[in-house]
Amino acid sequence: MAARTLRTGMMLIAFSLAGSSLAQTHTAPGVDGSGGGGSGGGGAGGGGKTSLRVIKVPDPNSPAEVAYRESQKKRVEMDKDLRKIRAQYFRGIRNTEIRQVGLSKLRAFNDPAVYPTLLDLFAQEDKDVRAEVLQLLVDQNRDEADAAIAWAAVFDNDKWFRDEATKRLLARIKDPPSGVSDRVKSVIAFGLRDQKNQVIAAAAQMAAPLKLYEAIPMLINTQVQRGGSAAGTGTVDRGDGALAYIMIAQQVAFVSDLTPVVGDSAVAFDPTVAVATEGNYIRVIDAVVITYLTEVNRALIALGNAGWDGRDTSAMGWDQKKWQDWYAAEFKPYRDRIEAQKKEVVKNATPG
Repeated sequence: MAARTLRTGMMLIAFSLAGSSLAQTHTAPGVDGSGGGGSGGGGAGGGGKTSLRVIKVPDPNSPAEVAYRESQKKRVEMDKDLRKIRAQYFRGIRNTEIRQVGLSKLRAFNDPAVYPTLLDLFAQEDKDVRAEVLQLLVDQNRDEADAAIAWAAVFDNDKWFRDEATKRLLARIKDPPSGVSDRVKSVIAFGLRDQKNQVIAAAAQMAAPLKLYEAIPMLINTQVQRGGSAAGTGTVDRGDGALAYIMIAQQVAFVSDLTPVVGDSAVAFDPTVAVATEGNYIRVIDAVVITYLTEVNRALIALGNAGWDGRDTSAMGWDQKKWQDWYAAEFKPYRDRIEAQKKEVVKNATPG
């Protein structure tokens, strides 16, 4: 996992949760002095109005921009320090005492800006170092660190590391779903929209124990992946446009001919052996690939059973239409009633 990919993903999550954009679009007043609106079809004397779209660029001298530049400068410096620590205490070094000193130095880096670098820079180190990085993030006890752990649990290429990140994050978030932040939910949503089955499965396995019922529609849609289809192109050897040939048959060898061989005071026969085939011959002229993600289906069933009224949802199997109808007609109304009851209890318990 490249640092740029991880940092970009984390920034996307941050921007999506901030509720603001880097640039805001405004409609300027019409050129005739009136308020902005849709452009008309008239000319100079036709009363038409022209609307201009203006991009508001952030002021480079604003406190927010100045603070952002300072944070980026600080992050670059911390990245350099981390690389020095890795070169001095970890890369190719097997001395336990030296590595322990390096691990202790890592704990000084608790700024959220370096979380992506921590995960990426030490991705090729031994398990003890990577586990220490995870524990460092767990000990931060903050939302940004949880999002970084969730990103590792969903997107990291190493299954061991994904499992470790998942285990530690679930242990830290002890009260789902109230303990699940929007940043962590966003990471899981990113994973469920990914193209890689490995990432989708990891995100689904995070959603189930965290009881993210809002992820059920995405799980319904991703449990069955319909791949592309292919049709014959006529480029195979036989020139008939088939993609493949399948033969299910029984073959029996027999002597189809005898060639006499004559010598001095001797005669013999040279047999010709042929094969008789009996069975079925199939020509494949088109194909469609469908992938069933068992991990996603199991997570979907687990979430459905946990959030519903005690009835088992496994009978719906892989039928997406049944799942969609069930969610719209039964599960969502049921959850809405549960949430309304909770609000009523809180309202009645509030003094005054």
